[in-house]
Amino acid sequence: MEFKNILVMKQPELGKKILELRKQKGFTQEELVEKCNINVRTIQRIEAGDVSPRSFTIKAILEVLGFNYEEVLGDEYVPGKFDKLLRINPNTVNKQLNTAWVFGIVYFMVGFVEFAFEFMQGYFENRSLYIIFYTVTKLITISSLFFFIRGFVIAGSLYKNHLLQMSSFLLLSVAVLSTIADITTLFAFEEFSGLITASIFMSMGVLMVFFGVAILRLKNQLGDIAKYTGVLEIVTGICFFTILLSPIGAFTLIVVEILEIILIYKVALRLKKVA
Repeated sequence: MEFKNILVMKQPELGKKILELRKQKGFTQEELVEKCNINVRTIQRIEAGDVSPRSFTIKAILEVLGFNYEEVLGDEYVPGKFDKLLRINPNTVNKQLNTAWVFGIVYFMVGFVEFAFEFMQGYFENRSLYIIFYTVTKLITISSLFFFIRGFVIAGSLYKNHLLQMSSFLLLSVAVLSTIADITTLFAFEEFSGLITASIFMSMGVLMVFFGVAILRLKNQLGDIAKYTGVLEIVTGICFFTILLSPIGAFTLIVVEILEIILIYKVALRLKKVA
């Protein structure tokens, strides 16, 4: 895509490119600035390579030149504050997005195994064997969730959605703490397991609401899948926060996770098309 490199250009190459595009469009500087609502001196300095314009100025210019700025900006990866913690490599973002939706499927499937272990806890005669199987399942769950959630952090960086980055990271953090708590209560503090579970449900519920709002902000780039996922994520979060409605939340969570996998797959597919 010819316009994709505009955002990574430095001056004076950026100014030369804008000049070239303006002439292709047949605009004078006066006609361009009138449509962009910027002054002539600004466009003169940009085209001369004297200044580096801000993103909203580039947006105005690109839109006048007939290009959808959201597609350019939306698919340009900008390293985020969580990259080092989550081991995100900016040079292999597309590969990591594909890894994310694949592990999303793993996380979804292992979730049913985890639920089965929770349900059958009282039916295991060999408690030591149960603890081993339960712990391994929990570790697989949290490992697959790490790669899955990392996809949303990457999407947050791609689409300049800081709320998505932050809520994704916090959801992963709470999930890690939840896993540690679940395994710990197998050996100690069992009498506090109910309180711990309630606290986790409420924390996850609040974060899922923010996560859902963040996903809703992607509807301009990703369409209805972002809208449906965001709304259902918010509903699920509210259900978990109330605790009493958590059984309903557990059902809607199944649908939400499927939509989340599709969402990350769509982000990966979109990025591949413009690469």
